[in-house]
Amino acid sequence: MSKIAYPYLRPSPSSVVSSQWSLVLGDGLVELPGSLDDWDYNLDVQLRRTIQIDVTTVRAECRLPEGAPLDLCVVWRSSGSGLFGRAAARRLAPSGTVDMNLNVTIPGASVGGVVDVDTVLVLAKACGRTDPLAPWRAGSMLWEHRSSIRLQGTASQFPISVVDFSSTSLPEGAGWHLQISGSLESAAMGSLLLLVNARHKPVAEAFGNAGKPRLADRLILSAVYADVARAMIEHALECDDFDDDIYYDDETLGAMLLDVFRRVFGVRTVKDVRLRAKDSPSLVATEVQAAVNIFGSDR
Repeated sequence: MSKIAYPYLRPSPSSVVSSQWSLVLGDGLVELPGSLDDWDYNLDVQLRRTIQIDVTTVRAECRLPEGAPLDLCVVWRSSGSGLFGRAAARRLAPSGTVDMNLNVTIPGASVGGVVDVDTVLVLAKACGRTDPLAPWRAGSMLWEHRSSIRLQGTASQFPISVVDFSSTSLPEGAGWHLQISGSLESAAMGSLLLLVNARHKPVAEAFGNAGKPRLADRLILSAVYADVARAMIEHALECDDFDDDIYYDDETLGAMLLDVFRRVFGVRTVKDVRLRAKDSPSLVATEVQAAVNIFGSDR
């Protein structure tokens, strides 16, 4: 296991004491799990933790000049979307011991796959080099801790946006539209976007009720799921570099399309299904419909 050697002094581990992250679920808290199996895009990830920082000791051990500002920040990065953001930033008192309660929210619509959450203590601004071993550059990390969580719900595969189709080039009467862009090596979450028409009340309500769907909502969501699977299969078959023998990195568009293909067609080869699609594209679409068990029909 490699170890990073920093070119400046860092404080002793005992100067920063932190609890583990807790996940907010309803009105309660649970220890942050390794994965959320039932997560969906409507669910923001809300986390809490406490941290105690002995600022006086940190400054002394790092030989920081008086007045050098210190910030505690929480940043997140999603492997599925390729997106990242800052969830919290707090300026520390110049001395003494600081107790902090961190409550952060990571937007569900922006993440997917594995989300890394880094808590870092940094030098907020560049300061004079009063000691050759002291950190002086803005952003120098004095302490850090990383936690990760995998979002695995069936609705976590790509982001969803509710928009008014009348303000776009899409047909106003349509309920939804799947946008697919980028190469097979690009991040899946950055290549897929399901647009839901805000003016199509039944469809918009179905997505709004996805956490506790009514019968009508379940039927609509089932139809959307089948149509999205069909669109992804058709897009995959149109890509010349989509093939059984090619390895796609995790969380890429190629890996996601291949996963959907395997769920629908099992052990059949891409070449076989591509030939079938050229001869009878409507039959392939019907095979997708059957494979996803549209409307939960008995078979």
